[in-house]
Amino acid sequence: HTRTVITLLVLLTGIALYFLPGLRLEITAEGMMVKNDPARLFYERTLDAFGSDNVTIVYLEDDNLFDSRKLELIQRAVNEINKLVLVEKTDSLFSIRYLRTIDGFTYTSPYLASIPQNSEQANAIKQAALINPLIKKNLLSEDGRVMAINVHFDAKRYFRGFDKEVSSQLEQILQPLKAELGRVFFIGDPYVRNGISQRIHADQQMILPGAILLLVITLAISLRRLQAALIPLLTAGLSVIWILGLMAALDIPVNVMSSVIPALLIIIGSTEDIHLLSEYLNNYRQGVTRDQAIQLMSDNMGMAIMLTFVTTYVGFLSIALNDLELIKQFGLLTSTGLLLNFLITVLLVPASLKLGGRLSSAQKTMHRDHLYARVARLLLIMTDKYRYQVMAVLILSVLLGLYNALDLRINNNVMDYFDDDSTIIQQSRQLHQNLSGIQSLSLVLRGTPGTFLQVPYIRNLASIQQHLDNMGYFDNSFSFADFIGVVHSGLDGERPGVIYLPAENEVVEGYMAFLDNTMARDFVSTDYSQAKIIVRHNISNSEKLNRVVDAIYQYVNKNVESGIDFQVTGESYLNSRAIDYMARGQAQSLILMILVIFILMSILFVNSRAGVVAVIANLFPIIILFGVMGFFGIPLNTGTAMVATISLGICVDHSMHFMVRYQRLSKNTDSRFDALDHTVRLESLPIMATALSLAVGFAALTLSDFPPVAKFGQLSALVMLLALISTFIIIPLLLRYIRLTSVWDMLSLDLKRDVVKTSP
Repeated sequence: HTRTVITLLVLLTGIALYFLPGLRLEITAEGMMVKNDPARLFYERTLDAFGSDNVTIVYLEDDNLFDSRKLELIQRAVNEINKLVLVEKTDSLFSIRYLRTIDGFTYTSPYLASIPQNSEQANAIKQAALINPLIKKNLLSEDGRVMAINVHFDAKRYFRGFDKEVSSQLEQILQPLKAELGRVFFIGDPYVRNGISQRIHADQQMILPGAILLLVITLAISLRRLQAALIPLLTAGLSVIWILGLMAALDIPVNVMSSVIPALLIIIGSTEDIHLLSEYLNNYRQGVTRDQAIQLMSDNMGMAIMLTFVTTYVGFLSIALNDLELIKQFGLLTSTGLLLNFLITVLLVPASLKLGGRLSSAQKTMHRDHLYARVARLLLIMTDKYRYQVMAVLILSVLLGLYNALDLRINNNVMDYFDDDSTIIQQSRQLHQNLSGIQSLSLVLRGTPGTFLQVPYIRNLASIQQHLDNMGYFDNSFSFADFIGVVHSGLDGERPGVIYLPAENEVVEGYMAFLDNTMARDFVSTDYSQAKIIVRHNISNSEKLNRVVDAIYQYVNKNVESGIDFQVTGESYLNSRAIDYMARGQAQSLILMILVIFILMSILFVNSRAGVVAVIANLFPIIILFGVMGFFGIPLNTGTAMVATISLGICVDHSMHFMVRYQRLSKNTDSRFDALDHTVRLESLPIMATALSLAVGFAALTLSDFPPVAKFGQLSALVMLLALISTFIIIPLLLRYIRLTSVWDMLSLDLKRDVVKTSP
């Protein structure tokens, strides 16, 4: 029903295109966290109690930063930033109050309430500011050459396009300063997310065309027919339109990981088309009619295509077992896209062949022993001749892979989205060197109402901060102890130039009764039952950060007053903490896939040893993959964590096609080698063409500016090539020792017996 099928596909594609303009792009930190993690729920409660500790930092550097004209320009920029509707507040030398007592009078004006007119005044202000622990290496560098403006945005007013709008507004305000100061930039969540969004757009303009071009060229060369290259591209292209239209209809935004789904569907969606087209061409060249060739294609490949779809679909769907929202959503969307691609393939490929042109006489008479077949047969002969040596090399490779896999590390940090030479990484390092790192932790201590109006507990905060400083991993920390110390030193006035805490609880209570509690909201709750230490750092390795946090827990549990509950939170820590969930999800996905492969192949061939063969053959590329990652120090992250499961789901396709073909051919010969040789002749073209096309297609992902995506492409391409070793060396080596029987053959045999019994 060719016309009906084409009409249906056109109609559904039109519906998808109707919704497509509503597709939106959204980058959030929540995708890197675990949705129902108790630690995340606690983090959200701290946001309600203290507000967000994630700020956008405006970085200002100049050798003569305190020149009066330059300070006037900076003050003007601060005023403009404060006028922005989305800005909640700013912290800078123009807003932080300089508490001091002179001749019995207390002054509370900001450090730069008035612009100094000479170097003496400027130096006095710098020296006074650097005594304040809330300013030193936070708003002003120790050498006085770098100043920061900490901009707090109203997170509750977040809307689509928020990051782009605030980045554009800040860029416009800071433009005059860039012409006057040595270095000016801003960095923070909106800037990072906007940078990721821009890179995603750039990726789509580069990766998709690159993947399509490389795929078409590879298939056209392998199959020697342009139509054979265009049909897979058409089925994959329609599946891309359908899944993106579905995402738009369901209001599912594109994020960092789902942005690669179009490229993956273009690459992976072509695999079954290649097997179908290869079978069709092989039959057509035997002299049958086109309709007969299509029917034979369906009869010979139907079961294999269905089974390989199931394994690939389960492979991607198993990714959804991961607790990280980013990876879970990727697994669900990609598996749905592959389901749509399967439906399009089984409908469109026969219809396209029905409408397609005829083969030329040269194409009809092409010899079956093409280059792929000659290479595959050579591997078969060498494997059979030197089987023990080959087995020894394979076993040695596996042991070496397992040994190097012990060095495999896990990392889940948003800064992994940028390479070392990127502007964002360079700016974050500059900030780390002169002020404090862009990333932060929140150390929350909880007691009863009024706890942190008492000096002993305030001293606990100070002692924890001292320990943090001694650890040598963090850039800076700020707490209610710093706040009270600054207030007491300024109002008490007995020890000028020194920050010190009061000795009596009544003094603290008096200060907080005198001052507005909102001034200390970043550090203490309104009922003084909770206190927070904000820790700034530049640790980008998740495992390292987790080890450091464990050490903090050990110190606090031993040295803090009893009755105080302690917990670490913050976006950077929650992202790092998610590596445990990532590792567990990876293990669950792999175990599920191995079980599915074993059970499916064992049932199909009525022999558990067939399941063992398939498992061994498909684990080989995964073991080598983890060994390569461990050897080269490539971490398991949101990008690379998917490689093993995805590759397992794809590589089993080769095993399935090879073993199904071998089982069918072995029925007609007593020589297992002859059956293997015939199988290699027939399957070398579709399997090698598929593997090379996948490898080349995945290699196109290396064009991405995102290191995880680029590494994902490189590693996936490697696994596709390793799968050829599994298919044409390991499987033939193992099949020499077992005979396969298909469950369909047994059913057919039973049916024949029933017919004989009931016949007259």
